[in-house]
Amino acid sequence: MNPWTRLGRSARVARTAAHLWVLYKVPALWRRWTGQPERKGAELDPTHERAAKVVLATALAMRGVIIKSCQFVATRSDVFPPGFVENLKQLHDAVPPKPFAVVKQTVEAELGKPLSAVFSEFEERPIASASLAQVHAGRLHDGREVAVKVQYPDIEEIIHLDVRNLRRACRVYERFDPQPLALLPLLDELTKHIGYELDFVREADSADRVRELFAKDDNVVVPVIHREWCTRRVLVMEKVGGMKITDLAALRAAGIEPIDVVQDLMAVYVRMIMGAGFFQADPHPGNMFVTPERKLVLLDFGLAKELPEGFGLGIFELMFSLMTLNESAMIRAFQELGFETRTGDTSHFVKIARRMLERSDTGRFEGEFTEDMTEEMFEAVREDPLVMIPSDFVLVGRSFGMLSGIAHTLGARANLLQAMGGGPA
Repeated sequence: MNPWTRLGRSARVARTAAHLWVLYKVPALWRRWTGQPERKGAELDPTHERAAKVVLATALAMRGVIIKSCQFVATRSDVFPPGFVENLKQLHDAVPPKPFAVVKQTVEAELGKPLSAVFSEFEERPIASASLAQVHAGRLHDGREVAVKVQYPDIEEIIHLDVRNLRRACRVYERFDPQPLALLPLLDELTKHIGYELDFVREADSADRVRELFAKDDNVVVPVIHREWCTRRVLVMEKVGGMKITDLAALRAAGIEPIDVVQDLMAVYVRMIMGAGFFQADPHPGNMFVTPERKLVLLDFGLAKELPEGFGLGIFELMFSLMTLNESAMIRAFQELGFETRTGDTSHFVKIARRMLERSDTGRFEGEFTEDMTEEMFEAVREDPLVMIPSDFVLVGRSFGMLSGIAHTLGARANLLQAMGGGPA
């Protein structure tokens, strides 16, 4: 990366940070000076919307870690307001691809061979493109169809530069305008997640691990990884077709009941999270397909996550405490899952649980972690700066929320207890 590009990226981050500061702080200073009350809650929604659009424009212009940062923000409903989450989540699938010449050069450099020496066919147009890589269809010389995931060149250098810029901006912000929201720990978490996704060897290992978990289940498909053609920046895997999991018309045309797909999917995640303690932590519709035989196809294990020992039991205890309205059990379950309060006052956990129950249809938990319940929990945490939520639970809660969203799209309901083999039908 040339010095002018580095300077330009640094300047763009600084300019965006300054724009955000003006959006939020100038009105706050004016209100303070004129004796008006501070804006809170819904009063800030228009500002959040404007700020999110500023960040979105910067992300689309800069790509790289800025897009990953925005995708990360869109997953942290417990921290960031809905205006940011809703505006930035479009970046999961709105990233323009790199030219084929760049992809070809990267693949040949990584594999040490001309493209034609490995592939008899290689589609120039990608079938998917994201913030760190894009995917092309191809065929090996033995006839096997493959999907080739190719990391963008210089992405690691871009990420290191952008992380330094973001860290510098966070330090300036926290030094001159201390807030309850600690930005640097969130940036550390983001950096760790990006490190996972940049290592395609780790992704291949994660895919193999999940495939082994479902080795005796013919209804779950994880594409085979062709290890001989995989490096840290190129991943060659079996190309598996199917219907997009949210394509209701296609499912019905194939004679598949949406409720069956929803419960199959929930059962898979129960087994990963509560059984194996290892799961694919990014279950958006682009990462899952359904075959005409009603098999579930799981893709993209860049953000596969190992959960702490006993985490699955903590989830079960939380569900049971919500069903029985046992407040002491709720507190114990939240603590076992890693929730903390800055004061040690555990009554905050009961308040969070009550708010979750208020968003259920019956006022009681009956096995359905709905989008509304999950978002209500994150909203309660946002409003209570004394509560600290563990990142592992954020990923799990977000996953259940996304599964509930898929169920909602299909006109069905995802029942966690039923997926475990019990509970209401």
